[in-house]
Amino acid sequence: MQSNKQLQERIGRLIDALSQGLFERKDVIRLCLLAALSGESVFMLGPPGIAKSLIARRLIHAFSNSQAFEYLMTRFSTPEEVFGPLSIQALKDDGRYMRLTEGYLPDAEVVFLDEIWKAGPAILNTLLTVINEHRFRNGEREISVPMRLLVTASNELPQKDSGLEALYDRMLMRIWMDRIQDKQNFRAMLISRQDPQQDPVTADLKIHDDEYDEWQRALTQVALPDAIFEQLYALREHIFQLSQQSGEQQDSMYVSDRRWKKALRLLQASAFFNGRHKVNGLDLLLLKDCLWHDLYARQQIETLLHDFACKQAFGQERLHFTLKRLQTDLQQYQREQTKILGCRLAPGQNVLRKRGKGWQLDFKAADISPVDENYRLIFLQTAYLDPKHPEREIHYATLRRKELMLWLHKQEPIPVRLQEDQQATTLQLDADIQGADGHAVLIARDSGNRPIPLTISSKQGLPEWQEKGWREQLNGLQSELRKSRDEVKKQYLLFTSECPHLFLAQESLTAIEESFLRLDSEVKNLQQQLETNLHSLESLVQLTGH
Repeated sequence: MQSNKQLQERIGRLIDALSQGLFERKDVIRLCLLAALSGESVFMLGPPGIAKSLIARRLIHAFSNSQAFEYLMTRFSTPEEVFGPLSIQALKDDGRYMRLTEGYLPDAEVVFLDEIWKAGPAILNTLLTVINEHRFRNGEREISVPMRLLVTASNELPQKDSGLEALYDRMLMRIWMDRIQDKQNFRAMLISRQDPQQDPVTADLKIHDDEYDEWQRALTQVALPDAIFEQLYALREHIFQLSQQSGEQQDSMYVSDRRWKKALRLLQASAFFNGRHKVNGLDLLLLKDCLWHDLYARQQIETLLHDFACKQAFGQERLHFTLKRLQTDLQQYQREQTKILGCRLAPGQNVLRKRGKGWQLDFKAADISPVDENYRLIFLQTAYLDPKHPEREIHYATLRRKELMLWLHKQEPIPVRLQEDQQATTLQLDADIQGADGHAVLIARDSGNRPIPLTISSKQGLPEWQEKGWREQLNGLQSELRKSRDEVKKQYLLFTSECPHLFLAQESLTAIEESFLRLDSEVKNLQQQLETNLHSLESLVQLTGH
């Protein structure tokens, strides 16, 4: 047997060969080949003239020395046209009821039955036995059916209560096909001179009988890890919940235990031909084309598996919630800092001690003198207020007492000097109401209207215990963030190590890639915020001591 890597490369090249000249059909080829490699059946749904029969004919070229059978069903089709005519000679000589099966379905490795739902009960009942047991009763004896892939097609779904549910349930892979969408692909299809019937598969890629049988035995040894089973079971429960919420569409969301069992073998095949001995989270995404019953269920299952790919496949949602919690803890730290150090304001009062204009500042509570000529406004969060240098970090500003008093009365923008600047600039102050009592804290507004809480420098400085507590809090958040960042990196490396995936469409892999990009952005943003707050704390310690 080939090594895992060699087998994966070979199947990849086989998919490429089978897809030659078939525009926008590579994903269908992937799924059909996977079904063939796991011994499962395929149902294609879509309008006429979209290469359903051509795809089935292509699949025969995947196998060495194989036979194909193709038939268009009508309401007048007879079992003789599908399973072979009766042997007149056997009936005449021995009175035996036997069919001449050579060249018909019981003799073929790849079978394509178009307009499957138009077949009569005699054909469908016999076909059900063939699918279930891979056996065909011919007269008094049973013969083994070599069928590796059954592809059925129709432009409609079986009607409800038509008696076709049992057969439909056996068709594990269900593929929706549509016309060519891309303009350039459509043009290429029109002018292509390639013979679609030509065998595009070289001899070294074709699958031989002995290795196919060997692979079927190997599939049973592919493990289903406990963690992946839990994800599979969670999907099953979610689908069941969706079925309970679907009202009249409840039946369309039903997935039999038999389908789950057959789906597992498909997942094992996916893992095996991707060079693995265990099913993983990426393999589970193939359930998107296995579990739907009608177009309503297809949409629901597709959405469910997309969410699974972006949130659960590699623990992205768990990591996101961890980062969200760290963000909340940082915001709590900022609120606590503002509560303790923020410059508190009280509503202005008139002579009757009723709510008047503007705001009042309790100079004593703020530990500042009401007769000082200048005050230092300290930004509790790093601010970017310099119009000439927007990237410059601002930690404090200086303003005159009369300007502060004027703002308390009229709330108009006031002139300040940023840090050690000599030239004045305009600063928009505001009052951020913190509680139901009407009390507020003094804030500044940056160019993005972001509130930045302010304190006014005191002579006592920041208590050592307070500084230590806040520093430990920020350092603890940084430590947790590093663990989360390492876990994001670990899961991303796990994802990339399992790519490329032979049977998944690129859209699914791209969605997972984008989910990790969002996580990485969250990590970087939170890291920047933590570094900014640590820097602000250092500046705060220095400034409040002056």
